Amino acid sequence: MRKELLGFKVKLTVLFSFLLSLALIVFASDHMEKGEVLEVFEKFLKGKANKEDLMLIKSLAESIDIKPLPYIRFYAKGLIEEKKGNFKKAIENYLKSIELKSDYNPSYFRFNELIRKVENPYIFREKLTEILKRRFAKAPPVIVENPQNRYVFLVEKMSQYLLIYKGKKLKALYPVTTGKDWEDKEREGDMRTPEGIYYFTEFIPPHRLPKIYGGIAVVLNYPNPVDKLLGKGGSGIWLHGSDKSDRENIPFSTRGCVVADNKSLAAIVPKIKKGNTLIAIYKEIPSTLKTADIKRFLNSWKKSWESKNLESYISHYSEKFQWKRGGLREWKAYKKRVILNKKHINIEIRDLSVVAFRRELSQEAEYYLVEFTQVYTSDIYKDKGVKRLYIIKEGDNLKILAEEFYREVGQ
Repeated sequence: MRKELLGFKVKLTVLFSFLLSLALIVFASDHMEKGEVLEVFEKFLKGKANKEDLMLIKSLAESIDIKPLPYIRFYAKGLIEEKKGNFKKAIENYLKSIELKSDYNPSYFRFNELIRKVENPYIFREKLTEILKRRFAKAPPVIVENPQNRYVFLVEKMSQYLLIYKGKKLKALYPVTTGKDWEDKEREGDMRTPEGIYYFTEFIPPHRLPKIYGGIAVVLNYPNPVDKLLGKGGSGIWLHGSDKSDRENIPFSTRGCVVADNKSLAAIVPKIKKGNTLIAIYKEIPSTLKTADIKRFLNSWKKSWESKNLESYISHYSEKFQWKRGGLREWKAYKKRVILNKKHINIEIRDLSVVAFRRELSQEAEYYLVEFTQVYTSDIYKDKGVKRLYIIKEGDNLKILAEEFYREVGQ
């Protein structure tokens, strides 16, 4: 039940079922028949409770020796106004709840459920935008490292917003809409937006796009190596526009893509560098997160490579490591050939970006996407390009699950 209350699909029936269960556990006795109490709550849900019924519900609530926190009180008021059909007042209460606790999932979900039902939704959208600007003024801990000139995108399903940071400074935020089903993507056609860290692989020309995409679409590299390890399927996840002018006010309405209005995308797309701009998607962007010392791990990996200590170098890789020619055994054989035939090796790491991912309400990062410019020099060869490492936690140790390198043109 706790997961349902914290999740996005918090509905009136779920909340009152919880209250009813609690009331029955605490107050059930020989003279209070279960059916009578159920009937009172059912009448309340239908808006048909009389004065005596309301007195009973109020008495039950007052008998519980717990003082509701203010943000929960506003959330409850919002539910009541919503049940009455007063959607404007309901949204105002949900916004007050979010102002007091800016990461309270239920209020966000109800806000997003109602925003499509009220007149002039932009008034309420602007108020939520201001709250989120304050919430995310300081970069969240998922942005572990990021160069001052590098953009990184964060998408939060809970609030239905896309955030753009340059370095660790919030530059802009835009309302978006994600999959009809708020859970993490598992398979083709499940109407879910994947959760994880990705980058943009392709700009699709307008002439190749059906009208519904609004003439703007950028492809994400879903599924990434971690997704594949987890057995997640599906494809065709894009950031794109729409032929509807108010699509951002229809939250949770896509087949799995992230959709923004065309005016927003006109400002977003120029900040995307193909193959070198990260976008991380979360149910909820955490305000606190335990992260590992990635810099120390990278330094150890780099030193073992430069010293041509093959065993130490390979120890930084996961047993589940995969690359285009096989697994860890093939990688070790390949590296043995290319490392040990050099007299000296020098590795330079520039413009380091590190983004952390956590699933659900975990307090610890599940994996990291590390990206940097790698400058490699040896006595017989040199190159420069973008290196990307997917780093996971195995037991108490960090391990590289996958590695990608894209050589600069002309190298």
